[in-house]
Amino acid sequence: MENTIRGRKVNGRGLLVGFGNLFQANNASWWHTKKWLVHTVLWFVILMGIFSAGVWTVPIETVTEFTASQSSLSLGVILQNKFGMAIMNFFLYAGMALPIAAIITGQDAIIGERLSGTGAWLLSKPLSRAAFILSKLAASTIGLLVTGVLIQAVFAYAQLSLRIGSPWPAGFFGAMGIVFLNLFFYLTLTFMLGSIFTNRGIVLGISVGLAFAGPLALHSLPIIKDITPWNFFMPLDNAIPPCIPLSLGQSVQSVLPIIGTALMCLVFIAVTLWRFQREEF
Repeated sequence: MENTIRGRKVNGRGLLVGFGNLFQANNASWWHTKKWLVHTVLWFVILMGIFSAGVWTVPIETVTEFTASQSSLSLGVILQNKFGMAIMNFFLYAGMALPIAAIITGQDAIIGERLSGTGAWLLSKPLSRAAFILSKLAASTIGLLVTGVLIQAVFAYAQLSLRIGSPWPAGFFGAMGIVFLNLFFYLTLTFMLGSIFTNRGIVLGISVGLAFAGPLALHSLPIIKDITPWNFFMPLDNAIPPCIPLSLGQSVQSVLPIIGTALMCLVFIAVTLWRFQREEF
């Protein structure tokens, strides 16, 4: 079997020995190939296509009406205004579509290396298991952040600013931060599942199942809304999703779901590292 991963010689021991070398190799798989371009174009077509149609096809009076109602914003105002709906739909589609990319990227990071034998070969070198996991996670996070979040945020913000004829509130980028946190939740979740299971179907089934069925569980288990991203984009119980006020430069009613989701990501990473330390190759 010919190995395509080449790295610099590293010496020594430590928790993260070999991290820099493997991170460069994983990062190169994004930026030295067409992978970044494919992701960028794919998300641009999906997200900007939907968003542009909603933003530019509504009358300017509708836009003015929505911007004038921001001081007394309510879910009813958003649902009755096509410009407001265009903004909500953008975040809703970003919240549903981007996790799929994170799941597909994450599910193969460990399972693919295990099945191909590359993982065993790499770990026979001066490379710690923590560095193996964290280098892959870091490279995947940066790739998805740039192609799926930052680039799309810039284009969406530019369109909103052009449509109203003045700079849109910079809080829009804070709302895109929630989009990234949602994406990171599923990326770290998939890494964790990949460290536990060896079957791609199981990992994909659990991850995708949670992505689509998770919001429905909030009705029967409302306590989990503070530790999951499932209410970030959907108007549950007649409440405005947190991404909407943030995108308008306003504050959110509660930061607990944001903090809770970030902590869950850390738990997923910790479990992944713990489980992978016990992996036999």
